[in-house]
Amino acid sequence: MEIILKRKCFICDQESDEGIEVLGKFLCTDCQRTIVNLTPDNDAYGFYKKKMAEIWEDYKKELEYKEKI
Repeated sequence: MEIILKRKCFICDQESDEGIEVLGKFLCTDCQRTIVNLTPDNDAYGFYKKKMAEIWEDYKKELEYKEKI
């Protein structure tokens, strides 16, 4: 019996068993596909840019915390 783990996507909050981890955050394949195909003139560009920046900021905070302990 195969166990399939579903994880919550950091961008869309949907649960999926397919995706990748970027700096400790899970991104589903649908969001990955969307990001790859976005252009700066797309209305959703700002939203995805902000969410990706949040991933980076969370990662930096985690590194800073680890350096303190």
